Amino acid sequence: MPAPRWLAVCVSLAAMVTARPPGALADQRALTVLASGLPGLGATLDDVRAMPLPEGQRLICGGDEDSPPLADPTLVQSQTGRAPGRVRFCTVVTTADTNAGSPWDQARIASLAGPARLWLVLVEQGSSGHYRLARVSLWANRTAWDKVAEALKDTLGPANTSGPQLLGWNDGQHETLMFLDPKDQDDFALSVSDLRLRKLLKSPGGAGLRGE
Repeated sequence: MPAPRWLAVCVSLAAMVTARPPGALADQRALTVLASGLPGLGATLDDVRAMPLPEGQRLICGGDEDSPPLADPTLVQSQTGRAPGRVRFCTVVTTADTNAGSPWDQARIASLAGPARLWLVLVEQGSSGHYRLARVSLWANRTAWDKVAEALKDTLGPANTSGPQLLGWNDGQHETLMFLDPKDQDDFALSVSDLRLRKLLKSPGGAGLRGE
């Protein structure tokens, strides 16, 4: 799923959760359950780039000058109208041929849900190019839904938002979501967000992105 579309899905489903009273604790423990080596929410761009990856994989972010040629050039492009230059999408890519000019595809990282596609969203705080990690999202095969749901319930407690296509935990600082996308019959999404930083994703720029 291209970055602009999954961001819109995350935002719309997040509104359903945050409109309800916070209940069970939802924090960064979810990240350690989902996969090892994931950067923590609030991490700097340099910290995100230091994420350990297997040989043959690399992390790229929108705006990188040294990105390899991509099979999907839109993979890490920011969503139109969402503060160009102030939001950076990152993902992991791989290629079977490291020769110059060979296209790279989005990789799947190892996770509790099995091989999963990863997106990281960073927003700029202030006006000096300091980016912080606002959201970590994984997309994995739907067959792992029950396994992941049980693991998150064991870690975070009962979901305070629950339905056949959505589970959500929100403690006022962090939010963890599991949801099905009706337009994607194969995968489901896992999203862990810093709520304060996530608000910056909705800002057109300027003072609203300074985190004040």
